[in-house]
Amino acid sequence: MVNYLDKQLENVECFKYLGSMLTNDGRCTCEIKSRIPMAKAAFNKKRALLTSTLGLKLRKKLVKSYIWSIALYGAETWMTLAVDQRHLESFEICSRRIEVQMERSCEKRRSVT
Repeated sequence: MVNYLDKQLENVECFKYLGSMLTNDGRCTCEIKSRIPMAKAAFNKKRALLTSTLGLKLRKKLVKSYIWSIALYGAETWMTLAVDQRHLESFEICSRRIEVQMERSCEKRRSVT
């Protein structure tokens, strides 16, 4: 145990510091599992904009700059395990499906007009 100002500090397995999840073992699984829902929530907040009549290239740029930046914030410091890679890959597949849906909706709009 660590003492600070005559108080004993509690030892925890995982805590949030400056928006990132830190663990006592230094792994990033907890961080990745918290980032993916944050990115999905960010997409849902901006769903109206990202599924609007904006050009497809612009919408893809918005997804890349807004959603992916949230999902991968701090990724350069992550030491990923195989399970972490699977979590990230499944999120990537999900986001690619959304991009395909955006492309299809854009094509439908073009064929209607």
